Amino acid sequence: MGAIRLPSRKMAEKAKQPIIPLTVFLTMVAVGFAYFIYASSARVLGVSCALVCIFCAYSTVSNRGEKQRLQTLVSAREGESICHFARSFDKRRTDTWIIRAAHQELQAFLRPFVAFPVRASDSLMGDLGLDVDDVDDLIEDVAMRAGRSLEHTERNPYYGNVSTVSDVVLFVNAQPSVERI
Repeated sequence: MGAIRLPSRKMAEKAKQPIIPLTVFLTMVAVGFAYFIYASSARVLGVSCALVCIFCAYSTVSNRGEKQRLQTLVSAREGESICHFARSFDKRRTDTWIIRAAHQELQAFLRPFVAFPVRASDSLMGDLGLDVDDVDDLIEDVAMRAGRSLEHTERNPYYGNVSTVSDVVLFVNAQPSVERI
C-alpha cells in the first residue's frame, strides 16, 4: 500500500530564486554603459541617449497597455479564486497538486501586473501574454512542484498541443510521477 499524499493545499511554496546573478549582470551592464558614455564622442553620445529614451518610452507605453488589458480581464472576473479554477477539472482524473501548481505558477508569472484570476480556458499566448519559452518554463515548474517527470514528453498525447492553461494541466498530468525517496 502506498504512502498517503498530502492535500495540495499543503504543497510547499516554490523556492525563491537567488537574484544575485541578475544583480551582478545588471551592475556589469550599467558599468559598461557608463564607460561607453564616458569614452564616446558627442555624436555617439547623442545617438545613444536618443535610443535609450526611445526604448524607455516604448517600454513604458507597452507595459501600460498590457497592464490595462490584464486589468480589464481581472475586473470581468472579480471574485474568482483557485476554487473556480479547480472546478474546471475532473479531480478524479487530474492530480490536484498539478492544478494548484499551475495556478500558483501563473499567479507568480502575472504578479508584476496584477493579482490575476486564472481560468482553465485562458490562452497562454493570447490572454496571458506568455511566449513559447515562458510556456516551457511553466510546464517545467509545474511538473517539478507536482512531482512529475518530464522524460519522454514526445509520448504525451498533449505534446505539441499546449495552448491553454487546461492543456498545461492535462499535459503534466499525463506525465509519470517521480518516485520520492
